[in-house]
Amino acid sequence: MYFILRLIVFIYMWGIFTAQKEEESTEEVKIEVLYRPENCSKTSKKGDLLNAHYDGFLAKDGSKFYCSRTQNEGHPKWFVLGVGQVIKGLDIAMMEMCPGEKRKVIIPPSLAYGKKGYDKSLPEKGI
Repeated sequence: MYFILRLIVFIYMWGIFTAQKEEESTEEVKIEVLYRPENCSKTSKKGDLLNAHYDGFLAKDGSKFYCSRTQNEGHPKWFVLGVGQVIKGLDIAMMEMCPGEKRKVIIPPSLAYGKKGYDKSLPEKGI
């Protein structure tokens, strides 16, 4: 049975795609905790069902390419953590979070959409 963890998270994925060459990209997700509730008895783990809001911005020019508040009639996105329902970098970034915690994360292209990009809003490597 899944532990349902309600997270209202504003994740600024500043740097989903870097304008650097692939060889120069770091292969890790950088996490900055913006807010963590004092009372946090359970944190998120692989297999948890999460409910989260998040925004995506390009490192190249700061333009927003995704906002969960404008999708699905403004409802947060539901997904199972750690099983590939979202990009790998987001799976990593949302591990061990408290309900209500807010983070700013930087996800390299290799842990997002890689070389091929994603539709018109995310060109190859974000360039």
